[in-house]
Amino acid sequence: MMSNILAGIRVVDLARYIAGPFCGMMLADMGAEVIKVEKPGIGEVTRRSAPWKDGVSLAFPAYNRNKKSISLDVRKPEGMEILRELIAKSDVLLENFRVGTMEKMGLTYEEVRRINPRIIMVSVSGFGQVGPYREMLAFDGVISAMSSITRLENGHAERSKGALQDHMAALYATVATLLAIMDREKTGKGQYIDVSMFASSAMVRNESIADAYINGGDFCIDDAAPFGFLYVQDGCVYFHAGLGNMYDRLLSINNDPFLHEERFRDPAVRTEHTEELMAHLQEWAKDMSAKELDAMFKNADITSAIVATPKDLIQDKHLWEAGFLQMMQVHGLQGEVPYIGLPFKLSEHPDVTFRAAPGVGENDLEIYHNVLGYSDEKINSLHARRIL
Repeated sequence: MMSNILAGIRVVDLARYIAGPFCGMMLADMGAEVIKVEKPGIGEVTRRSAPWKDGVSLAFPAYNRNKKSISLDVRKPEGMEILRELIAKSDVLLENFRVGTMEKMGLTYEEVRRINPRIIMVSVSGFGQVGPYREMLAFDGVISAMSSITRLENGHAERSKGALQDHMAALYATVATLLAIMDREKTGKGQYIDVSMFASSAMVRNESIADAYINGGDFCIDDAAPFGFLYVQDGCVYFHAGLGNMYDRLLSINNDPFLHEERFRDPAVRTEHTEELMAHLQEWAKDMSAKELDAMFKNADITSAIVATPKDLIQDKHLWEAGFLQMMQVHGLQGEVPYIGLPFKLSEHPDVTFRAAPGVGENDLEIYHNVLGYSDEKINSLHARRIL
């Protein structure tokens, strides 16, 4: 955790899958005590998500390090009463259920605020709590498509790898939670935070939305060309030679007469003829290796990169030397596994520690004893009746 910046902040984490848990993990990394509430015995659904090694999920640790775990069956009345006790002693309640689920559980914001007037309740959902889509089920690919993030090129649609929409929503949820904590320091009041994955992702297309409104058309016209993917003998290279004097640098390494036509000195003309320019560049690049083409671009000071796989990331010297990749323990596996730690650094808090994601109910005794003040006899009784 980050030198306990958020020490003293207790978060009840009811979240599952990615968006909610990732928000909780960021708060835990910053020093908050994040208590993950899980079903007794089986835990949160992501514990059974791919990829796996020897039956152990490698997905769960990616979103749940530095947390504590308690087992609690909130479907039982006594379990719900225990959850309410925990809410009363906490600062933040985090959930990312389908809209309406918290109401069915009897935990509307009005009720949660009655339990704890200082609580900050954070709801992350596909479309937010208000609007005609509010009850629609949404996963990352759905949000990617609806928010115009999915890439459309030459009639082919492709979504970026990884749950980008979940991550964006989680980051906005984290920022909003930190703002609410700061606001509470001034006002003494908690508040409700409503985070929409749809809006979080659509914000990436902000200038394109404005362009579509002002200039019309279904797609944003790029203001610089050429750029994009070139397919080579052993992979793919992304480059961008459309800004500033990068096109001149491109001409210094490519003698194709078409690219050297005087009209292409004008960026607007290049944009109008993007497909033709890219076709010529693809013909030029097709017999090269990825390293060869990438080196040519970089030697000419043209921004470029070889399209990487996760195996490439494991060997990336920059990620290791800069300290972004960290070896972490995964319960159930021998040795450690590499994960990205934090993608930012604070000069006053250079020492960041990463505890392994907890086992189901790993912190039952600690939380039920120290936070709720339960006796051993009561805890044993709750376990016997499968409430914990």
